[in-house]
Amino acid sequence: MTALLLMAVMSTAASVHIIWERTATRNVEKIVASLGAQSADSVRGELTSTLAVVAGTAEIIRSILFQGTIKADDEVRREFLFLSLLREQRAIGWIGFGFPDGRFFGSHAAAGGKIEMVEIGPGMRGKPRPLRRDIYHPIPGDVMFEERIHGETAYLALGAPWYRRAMDSTEPVWSVIDVLPNGFEPSVVVSKRVELYGRYQGVVMVAVSFANLSQALSGLQVSGHGKTFVLGGSDKVLAASDAPGGPMPAHLRDFPKSDALAAAVGDAISMMKGNEFRTLVDGGEIGPVYVSSFALPFEQWRLLTAIPRSSFAEEIDRNTRRVLLVVAGLVVLAAATAVLFSNLLFARPIRQLAAQLREIERFSLDQVRHVPTFLAELNDFSEALKRMAVGLSAFAKYMPLDVVRPLVAGGLEPAPGGRLVEVTVMFADLPGFTELTEQLGPDVQPHLTNFLTLAVEAIHSEGGTVDKFIGDAVMAIWNAPTAVPDHARRACSAAAAIRAAMHALPAVSPDHSDIRVRIGINTGTAIVGNVGSAERLSYTAIGDTVNLASRLVGVAKEHGVEIVLSDMTLAQTSGQIAAQPLGITNVRGKAVPVLIHTLAT
Repeated sequence: MTALLLMAVMSTAASVHIIWERTATRNVEKIVASLGAQSADSVRGELTSTLAVVAGTAEIIRSILFQGTIKADDEVRREFLFLSLLREQRAIGWIGFGFPDGRFFGSHAAAGGKIEMVEIGPGMRGKPRPLRRDIYHPIPGDVMFEERIHGETAYLALGAPWYRRAMDSTEPVWSVIDVLPNGFEPSVVVSKRVELYGRYQGVVMVAVSFANLSQALSGLQVSGHGKTFVLGGSDKVLAASDAPGGPMPAHLRDFPKSDALAAAVGDAISMMKGNEFRTLVDGGEIGPVYVSSFALPFEQWRLLTAIPRSSFAEEIDRNTRRVLLVVAGLVVLAAATAVLFSNLLFARPIRQLAAQLREIERFSLDQVRHVPTFLAELNDFSEALKRMAVGLSAFAKYMPLDVVRPLVAGGLEPAPGGRLVEVTVMFADLPGFTELTEQLGPDVQPHLTNFLTLAVEAIHSEGGTVDKFIGDAVMAIWNAPTAVPDHARRACSAAAAIRAAMHALPAVSPDHSDIRVRIGINTGTAIVGNVGSAERLSYTAIGDTVNLASRLVGVAKEHGVEIVLSDMTLAQTSGQIAAQPLGITNVRGKAVPVLIHTLAT
């Protein structure tokens, strides 16, 4: 028995070590994937928003000039228009207009928050053109003229790609330009042909500097752990999260050899095919590097992230070695204990106690009873099991059994952690609960209890898990911890049941007769698991999906309805739920408006 126990402990130790190491690696990969996805979403959103502002600004100027509200040659009004638009749109670097005779006028966001009004006059062929630069610095609500600089320039708008391409097109034209009127300034430019009463007037252009994009990359969450790049066609480097002070290297191979992350990205691109991938490459002195690639919604641009594995795994590797030492010590201790107590076996009472433990494992706490034995230690153990069952019975009222059973049955130690799961989240609360409390005082408790009892019953009947009570509100999730294939439909059915049950009760007051409950439902991916500290944990779901479900309760109040569900939830029901559209609404904390619906009564 001693040999078997020792073999079991050693094999368990080896399994624990292997599982720990593999789990740690998977967790690191999940974190890297999550960071990369968040970065890609942030860059996509920033790029889409910025390019929309650029295109909108160009169209505003073209429309004003097209309608003759301001003429291109009206210097004062033209300057006021360009200056106002540039001040309002901080992402824009240039707003300009190229005339058919080669003249150019534009406003430029210069360094230090200053604004330049640049005008290039007509000139002789082959000779520099006159240049005038008016420098302004911003003051609250206005700008103050600082100085005027005269000079000459070889820049010719007629020869610029943004001018030539837009001159022959009736649609907006996008271009990636390296040289602008102030010199080398890599930017993305949208340009449009302008006509007045059918006569060609010139080309309007709006540009965004890639330096602004690099600045946006440096603010991403991944920048604290690694490096991000935006590459254009032919893998040209457009922006980087830690862009050098001077000109940006044109290609990854042009970065200094000391930049191991840039070299790792270059190696990954040479090994992998396609615009989207994630791989692990050798980073030399900094160790393995995770490289991820994501396509961006413009031209052939893509985002690449490079994150050293050591950024997350260094402490995990140390803990792995510590666990190995601890497990080795436990093996020695277990061997000594086995030798000491191998002859002190009392099979029948131990089997009876094991049966009681199996009842606890199944959480059949009403089946646990005291098994008297003549051995004091085992007798105390049996009494302790009974007390444990009583304590767990009370504990079960504070924790969903669907969460507790796997922990007890599997002998798992609760620890902080979670996983990405597609869930449906529901928040339901009592409308006007604060006013009811003021009116009824302690008498409001039965009404709250009735509501929570009905809500919990409806949630459980549809296979949901009550996550927590938040004052007069209840939060429930479907598809976690156990899988529920039709979780969106079940959540909607539970919401309808709660609404019907509340309307079946007498109104607590005339002011609360029409709206008896407010419910928000959303479906999406959330991090589900144990959240908290090593001393205290809460099994819950967190993330944007949960936040939106919570805020849809307030949206229900704004629209005067009792139940609001997101378009994602309705889509997941596959037409099994009758719903009425409420349109698109702005939700606090969401940059993009949300399409919402309400359940039909």
